[in-house]
Amino acid sequence: MNLLRRRWLRGFVAVAAASLAVLGISQVTSSATTKAQATITLTEMDYYSTAAQTSMIASYIKEFEAANPGVTIQATHVPFSDLDTKLLTDASAHDLPNILAVDNPFVPDMIATGQMLPLSGFAGFTTSGYYPAVMNEGLSGGKYYTYPVGANSIALFYNIKMLKAAHVSPPKTWAQLLTAAKKLTTKTRYGVALTAEAAEDCTWQWEPFFWSNGGNFSSIASAPGVQALSLWTQLVTAGSASKAALSWSQTPDVTDQFLHGQTAMMFNGPWNFAALNAQGWYYGKQFGIVSIPVREAGQKVAVPLGGEDWMISNSGSSAQQQMAFKFLQGMQTPSEMLAFVKAFGYLPAKISVAATFLKEEGPEWSVFIKQTLTAHPRTLGLGVKYTKISEDVWTAILSCR
Repeated sequence: MNLLRRRWLRGFVAVAAASLAVLGISQVTSSATTKAQATITLTEMDYYSTAAQTSMIASYIKEFEAANPGVTIQATHVPFSDLDTKLLTDASAHDLPNILAVDNPFVPDMIATGQMLPLSGFAGFTTSGYYPAVMNEGLSGGKYYTYPVGANSIALFYNIKMLKAAHVSPPKTWAQLLTAAKKLTTKTRYGVALTAEAAEDCTWQWEPFFWSNGGNFSSIASAPGVQALSLWTQLVTAGSASKAALSWSQTPDVTDQFLHGQTAMMFNGPWNFAALNAQGWYYGKQFGIVSIPVREAGQKVAVPLGGEDWMISNSGSSAQQQMAFKFLQGMQTPSEMLAFVKAFGYLPAKISVAATFLKEEGPEWSVFIKQTLTAHPRTLGLGVKYTKISEDVWTAILSCR
C-alpha cells in the first residue's frame, strides 16, 4: 500500500471516529450493541409428550438456531393437566414464557390476562390461505392472537364388514343414524359408541349435531339444542348406544370398543389412525369414515376443531418479541407445516398444504379435510364464557341418563 493511500485511510478513520463522537456513539459501544442485539434467548412452553412431538420441536429449534446465530430457544414441556394452571400462575406474576402452545379452548383465557400480543400487529402476519375456522380460534376484538400448530375434528368411523353383513349403508342423516345403529345392535355389540363423560369430550362430540342443526350457544335450550339432545337420548334409550358412554372417554375407551368389535360405529378423530393401524385395521379395508350425520339432508356439517395454537406474550424486549414471531412464522411455511402435522397427527391449517398432505398421507383424511372448510371454532364469540357453557352442556347431557 503506498504512502498516499495509507494517509487517506488514516484520515477517513479519523473523520469517521469524530463523526461518531459528535453523535455520542463510540466504536466500542456500537460493536457491543450489535453483539447484544444478536444474542437473544427465548423461552417456549407446551404440553407435548410423545416422542414424535418432542423430537419435532427439538429439530425445529435446532434448525432455527442454526439459521439465526446468537439465538437460543429454551423449550419446556409441562404435563397437559398442569399447563393451564401453570400459565395462569406465570401470568399473575407477569413471568410468562415468550412463546406458548395453548390448547385452543384456552386461548381466550390467555388473551384475557392482557399479556398476549396480537400476531396481527407484526409485519408479515397474514390469514391468507388458511382455513378460516382455524385462524378464527385466535380472533378477539378484531385482532388475531394465534398461529395454528395444526387441527383435527371428529367424524363417524364404521366397521365395513359389520355394515355389509347387516346390509346397512353409512348414515348421512339423523334418521338414517337411528335406523342403522338399531339394526347393527346385537347381543354382543352396540350400533354406535359415543362419549358422554363429564368433561369437554362430551360437549365436543355433541357440538357437531347442535351446530349443524343451526344451534347457537346463546340459546342452548332452543329447538336445535333440544333436537340434538333428543337424538343422543334416543340412541341410548333404544339400546343402540351403551349407557356406559356416560363414563367413556374418546380415547382409549370408545376406540377400544370399536377395535374389539363391541360397537359397529363410533364418533372419533384421526388421532386413532396409528392405534387402528397397529392392530391391523386400515382405511377402506377394515374401517371407513363418513361425515357427522345431519338432521336434514343439505345441512352443512359444522364440527369443532381440536389442536393447539401458538401465542406470544409481552414478556421480554421488542427484539425478543420480534424473534418469537419469526420463530412462529417459520413453522407456517408449507414444508415445516407438513413436517409438524405429520409428527403431531394433525391436519395442516392451510388449504393448499392440506391438498398435498392428503396425497401423501392417504384418503382416510379426506372427510376431515372437507369438514374443516365448514368447521366451527369452539370459543368464537364466547371468549372465556365457553368453559362454563361447555360444562352446562355436558351436565345437561348427563342429566338425561
